[in-house]
Amino acid sequence: MDKQAPNETTLPVTVREPGPGEDRDELVRLLFGDAAASAKRPEEYEARYPRRALPKGAMVTRYAPSPTGFMHIGGIFVSLINKRLAVQSEGVFYLRLEDTDVKRAIPGALDTIVDSLARFDLSPQEGVLRAPAKDGDGSSRGEFVQQGGYGPYIQTERVEIYRDYAIDLIRRGFAYPCFCTVEELDAIRQEQMALTVKPGVHGRWAKWRDAPLARVKEALASGTPFVLRLRAPDDVSGRVEWKDGVKGVISMPVNDLDTILLKSDGIPTYHFAHAIDDHLMRTTHVIRGDEWISSMPLHLQLFRTLGFRPVEYAHVPPIQKLDRVEELDPETGETKVSDARRKLSKRKDPEANIAYYRETGVPEAGTIEYLLNIANSAFEDWRKANPDKPYSAFPLKLNKLAPGGALSDMVKLKSVSQAVVSRMSAEDVYAQGLDWAREHDKELAALMERDPEYTKRALGIERGGKKSNKRITTWPDLRSQLFFFYDELYGRVEAFDFPENVPEADRLAVLKQMLDVFDPADSKEAWFEKVRSIGVTLGYAGEVKQYKASPESWKGHVGDVSMVVRVAICGTRNSPDLTEVMAVLGEPRVRARIARFL
Repeated sequence: MDKQAPNETTLPVTVREPGPGEDRDELVRLLFGDAAASAKRPEEYEARYPRRALPKGAMVTRYAPSPTGFMHIGGIFVSLINKRLAVQSEGVFYLRLEDTDVKRAIPGALDTIVDSLARFDLSPQEGVLRAPAKDGDGSSRGEFVQQGGYGPYIQTERVEIYRDYAIDLIRRGFAYPCFCTVEELDAIRQEQMALTVKPGVHGRWAKWRDAPLARVKEALASGTPFVLRLRAPDDVSGRVEWKDGVKGVISMPVNDLDTILLKSDGIPTYHFAHAIDDHLMRTTHVIRGDEWISSMPLHLQLFRTLGFRPVEYAHVPPIQKLDRVEELDPETGETKVSDARRKLSKRKDPEANIAYYRETGVPEAGTIEYLLNIANSAFEDWRKANPDKPYSAFPLKLNKLAPGGALSDMVKLKSVSQAVVSRMSAEDVYAQGLDWAREHDKELAALMERDPEYTKRALGIERGGKKSNKRITTWPDLRSQLFFFYDELYGRVEAFDFPENVPEADRLAVLKQMLDVFDPADSKEAWFEKVRSIGVTLGYAGEVKQYKASPESWKGHVGDVSMVVRVAICGTRNSPDLTEVMAVLGEPRVRARIARFL
């Protein structure tokens, strides 16, 4: 393991020269009372959360959602990238709950987050996890636990840490209390709009930035609530530049707003909390949606002001969708149609919610491989060259992630899903299909559970090898592929689609002779020879090419004859290899189904 040098994750701490009459220690005591005396210094937290003992090059990544709604497909996408990069580099992937926006928190959201990650095999190695259920049979869910030595992993449980760092910033002259009321802030906003200048607390509108101590005492005595703000750089004409892990070098103007660090209730803002947490949890890479790029000047400013070396940032583009836009040309009066890209919407697009993929029956591994196609176009060729390897063997690389937004493609999703199911064993198809059916097709689930081994034998037909069964694309297809194995469902078939060119008299003759010669011990070749022989005696060509060479000489061909038998036994023209189907059905059931037409 590499031993961390003392300055490897920290920067030299700077202190602003105090202004006239400025007493920062007294200001801290006024704002935080008894807590000021017990506040820990940054060096104490450095010791409490030491650098992780990991191999050189190991990546520490995280998924840090807010508990504010359903699980977006983008959350699974980002979690997949973070976990794969951490695991394949022998690092750590952890889950941190960013719940500081208490008003937007939704009951049950944490359940959704944790259980969704588990379902897609993306459970973190550290952070917020669900303990095993006490009953052991999976009928109930275990309680939430926090695992790892860098917690708490829930931000509302880390308020003391943020407060202590805020106190340190005040002492060093980089943070100050702001007592602006809602009405004052609204007046500032109105004035800035009238002047067409950037809205927010900055410049001459930062009215509390250098307020004397007496004025602060007066505001506190009157009970006016305050927020704690970060002092923006005095020179706001510069730019900040960094190398993004996905998009390359990016340059933006420095942050010029006095951003809120602690709200009036002492709870931190996302910006402040994430910088402290990512440093103390020893995160190496923050891989997140590119909607956060606009916050980068502030985030880099926070890292440097706090004395932290910035983590490596990588911004992943969102999954997008094409909307057809119609515009009227005012000159010609014609309507022009064009396609416009937009981010998947929680309100408009059902596929934005991962519940959609579950409901439509896409296996979780199918969704994951679809997302890997989006993340890196090289995955598709890798999968073709490595059909038997797990997707986790694909070497995902941060600098190979697609820098442009990929389009949501439901056709591609189903194609990937079909390929994933075709590679599954019969046992996996049974287990995952049954899990889906228990929720979405209870009748089928009951039939599958009645005789699991029988169902697995049915699912094992044509499974494995280069020509593995691709009849199942999503789990709803199970019903159409299994119904003829269950007498209850086969008995509901109302119309049997026999070949039109085989008259009823010939159908009866074919089925009667088949009943006479049927032997379950026959090989596939022996059975087909019997079908051929029956057909020839009735005037059907023994080979398809023979019929095509002289169609006027025959009633049809051997394929029409075998289709009569298939429809009688299965109730459909669409079934796997009939000899394998009959072997699973068993002789009594096969004979009973043929006999019903005689």
